Amino acid sequence: MDSRSEALSRASSRSSARRAERGIALVAPTMRAVVLVQILLAAASGAGVAEHRGAYWALTLSVVAVSLLLIVQCLVTGSVRRGAWHVPDLLLAWLAVPAMNLLLPDPFVVGTWEAWASGFAVNVGALAAAWLPPGVAMVHGVALGGWYLAWTLTANTTSWETSLSNALTIPGYALVVALLTHYLRGLAVDADQSREDAVAATRALELERYQLTVHDASSILRLLSDEDTPAEVLPGLRLQADREAQRLRTYLGAEPARIDSSARTVGTMLAHALEGFEDLPVEPAVALGAHVELDDAVWTAVGRAVTTVLHNVRLHAKADQVVVHADTDGSTWEVVVSDDGVGFDQGNQPLGFGLDTQVGQALRDVGVTVDVSSAPGRGTSVTITGPVAEVDA
Repeated sequence: MDSRSEALSRASSRSSARRAERGIALVAPTMRAVVLVQILLAAASGAGVAEHRGAYWALTLSVVAVSLLLIVQCLVTGSVRRGAWHVPDLLLAWLAVPAMNLLLPDPFVVGTWEAWASGFAVNVGALAAAWLPPGVAMVHGVALGGWYLAWTLTANTTSWETSLSNALTIPGYALVVALLTHYLRGLAVDADQSREDAVAATRALELERYQLTVHDASSILRLLSDEDTPAEVLPGLRLQADREAQRLRTYLGAEPARIDSSARTVGTMLAHALEGFEDLPVEPAVALGAHVELDDAVWTAVGRAVTTVLHNVRLHAKADQVVVHADTDGSTWEVVVSDDGVGFDQGNQPLGFGLDTQVGQALRDVGVTVDVSSAPGRGTSVTITGPVAEVDA
């Protein structure tokens, strides 16, 4: 994956958090707009009964100005977490509660929109929970509700139960909004993390697929470019290089070569896999299992696995003898590639990419088992075992 596509993946992986924040930034101005309309509808009536008409209008217009600032900044920035309206909004909510008690007659203080402080306080407490930390937002909501209750109880209005219910509404809405925004943001973070994990997994899969594609080809190219490679090895390497070129063209989208269904046997698979390894001291002993038929996927996977094993032998084993044996007991078939080379310590030296992934994982994916046995100075033996197709049985 190139740097540009990686940058695009990173940008898209953060889109859930941005969408969640923009969603909250759309809901907040909508909530405020509803409250603002209610305040403006009752403002003329409230000013008419207020003891200080000018002070009432000044407070109302201040709320209108801050609310318009809130709406514009939320829509422009796409976030409620930043804005010049934060502190003025909180101050006006705390100021409006006692102001309504002092400016309006007692019968208007509770239960009317002329005294819009309670509805405004509920909205401020709820929106503060969208940009303040949840714990701070709840403390603020409880404090603002207590402030409202303390002032309304001083007015000669309805029962204290009504004032208490109105006061409890402020922290109640703050709690609901705090929980909702916390959940939405957490959900967005989880979605972004899942997308990043998927991108990382895709990148790892692409890398593994690339390694699978070029592993054998890189071995061939390395030997072809090495001036010390014996001349008698070069014809076989060229044959293998041509085969790898055809396979890479297939990988890039060319039409794959078709295999005659009658030729998909262990024998033809091994004959194809052994081409180009005339420089190795290979002794084939495949007559006992050569007739066993394989399906396309197994034929291809096992053939590539045997080729990879032989590439490893050529590069690392320093073997004097390589035996390729095939056999069957009627229910299973077996292919064994053994060499008498240097071997390796399986306890302390993990399998390389070729044996572990190119051979082991690739064959397990098509239902074929692999066993690797090696020891220092005793060579290496790779045993490949699969079920005989039902038609053969």
